[in-house]
Amino acid sequence: MEIATLESILIMLLMVQPLIHWFYARQLRKKDYQIDTLKKSLTDLKAKWNEVERRRAFRIKLLDQECKFESIGFGDKLLEPLKHKKGEGKIKDISYLGMKLSCKLDFPVRKKIFLRLHFILCDEEFSLKGKIVRKEERMDDIFYGIEFIELHHQDQQRLYQVIRKLELERKKK
Repeated sequence: MEIATLESILIMLLMVQPLIHWFYARQLRKKDYQIDTLKKSLTDLKAKWNEVERRRAFRIKLLDQECKFESIGFGDKLLEPLKHKKGEGKIKDISYLGMKLSCKLDFPVRKKIFLRLHFILCDEEFSLKGKIVRKEERMDDIFYGIEFIELHHQDQQRLYQVIRKLELERKKK
């Protein structure tokens, strides 16, 4: 091939290169947008699923069942001095996903607060990790909504069985 033809091809390639770059950059932006949209949809679906699970979880009211707890972690470094603080409370209701606990300690719930909860139901001992998700103040009591986290499947099944057993015993009365 002649040098002039090669030069023409080279010049044409150099002129087309920015168009090719623009085209692929545009395609990548579209894909990034699609990925972000899918991530948001997935997050929304997870939130909806968790809400359905929470509502579906059978709760049983308890008559002031004792519960001991220890603070094990915080989402705020300023609260670290409270780590390993122990307390006692009363379980007001419980499901295999979480519990409502009343106690005198006043935790700042806007910060992530993690507790190790110890209680006995139907002669079964439980030691579960929970995160405070809600706080309700009434008169001289404070109520916390606690979501169980990092719950082993067998502990969740055991708790579910105990809750069902309690419910069946109540229905017999």
